Amino acid sequence: MKQAVVVIHGMGEQIPMETLTGFVDAVWTTDESRVDQGKPDPDTGETPRTKVRNASWSKPDPRNRSYELRVITTESASNGRRTDFYEYYWAHLIVDTTWAQVRAWIFELMLRNPFRDVPRGVRPVWILLWLLAIGGGVAFLLTLRPRLDGSVNGSWPGAIAVALGTAVLGWLLGFLVSYFGDVARYVKAKPLNVARRQEIRENGVQLLETLMGIRPDGTATGKRDYDRIVVVAHSLGTIVAYDILTHAFARVNTIVDPTVDPFPQTARQALEKLIRDAAAKPPTREESEDWIAGFQKAQADARKELNQTGNPWIVSDFITLGSPLTHAEFLLVRDRARLTEAKSQRILPTCPPALEYDRTTEQRHFTYRSLEVRGLGKDKEPGSPRVPHHAALFAYTRWSNIYSPHSLIAWGDIISGPLADAMGMEMDGRTISGIVDWPVMPAVAKEDTPFFTHTKYWRPYEWPPAWPNRHIGVLRGVLRLGER
Repeated sequence: MKQAVVVIHGMGEQIPMETLTGFVDAVWTTDESRVDQGKPDPDTGETPRTKVRNASWSKPDPRNRSYELRVITTESASNGRRTDFYEYYWAHLIVDTTWAQVRAWIFELMLRNPFRDVPRGVRPVWILLWLLAIGGGVAFLLTLRPRLDGSVNGSWPGAIAVALGTAVLGWLLGFLVSYFGDVARYVKAKPLNVARRQEIRENGVQLLETLMGIRPDGTATGKRDYDRIVVVAHSLGTIVAYDILTHAFARVNTIVDPTVDPFPQTARQALEKLIRDAAAKPPTREESEDWIAGFQKAQADARKELNQTGNPWIVSDFITLGSPLTHAEFLLVRDRARLTEAKSQRILPTCPPALEYDRTTEQRHFTYRSLEVRGLGKDKEPGSPRVPHHAALFAYTRWSNIYSPHSLIAWGDIISGPLADAMGMEMDGRTISGIVDWPVMPAVAKEDTPFFTHTKYWRPYEWPPAWPNRHIGVLRGVLRLGER
């Protein structure tokens, strides 16, 4: 069987295949650990003494339904597996953004209580925007200030300053529209944005369902080319990917094969117990690394068991790079209280998934007894067949988040940050997270922070010599391309 990697680009005027080509070069082509030194070159047939690059080919991509996109397929790795890399391209679906739309979004963010509704991580940018707005207003008023003799300022230096200021302002407005216009249009469900959001999500769900072997009517074909799908997303693309995964899982969560006998539930029960125990007694900081490692293994076991029941969900991993989801309480909702409410109501899926109390078993589960599985076992037994609720995708999909700690505003990546607190499960006043947060560029606080790393997560970068390209090593590790 093969595995598929779906890459979802971030905000801005992206070029089709540009993100995917650079990503494949970093995680496959130049990864010497994937090189089979004894294998002949697939293009020339020669067996070089030192092979330093892995082969891949670009071919038409009928699954994406776009003539602008191609799938990049690899040669067989040392473990015998091949990988197909896809790009989900959505930038063309958000066009003609106006300054008025971006301005309305920025004003909405700025008119918030800085002590209650503005998270500490984005507060420096929030303050800077206010200073720029106040400074710009003062400068404009000064140009209109009358002289002592009653005339109005009108010297050549003043005219030049106004012209330069106008030019800079025009460039800044254009930059904001082209770079942040996607954010303004996507994160807010306003009438002019709803159709675009729907199309972006629907096309993404359609791609995933095609890769999972699901028909347009939502039923499983029972045949598929892949046994594992990895979704990798960058920047605003992480919010897009999160929404796509949310809606895709909610369309298949109850699919089962009622003829399966016995109906496997051992891995599901073990995972639910692991989450319940952590909620009752959260792991300490020293224990958290081992707990998350055990949790991710339990997720993998539960996904394979889920597939044995006839469910087609094969998204094994979700990898976020430079994700603004760390500011979910600021971007997706109004404040922390509303974020907690959205997670508890299962509007926003968490990792681990939210648990609900079952009066029959007298336990908390992320699964429930449905009409699809009734009659396959005794209702009152905790081990009776159950299906996951619509927001339980992260019971089966591991979540790895790679971010770059920031210093001031322009050093590191202020857009990104850890996701354990923002997207972890909240229960009984505690937050339990199964997300693995990987700090890179730098990995530890004592190291120098490079300048603006938001676009460098899969790009080779020579700084400082003590740790060049360590971020790419982390990315290769969480992709698990060598996993069987």
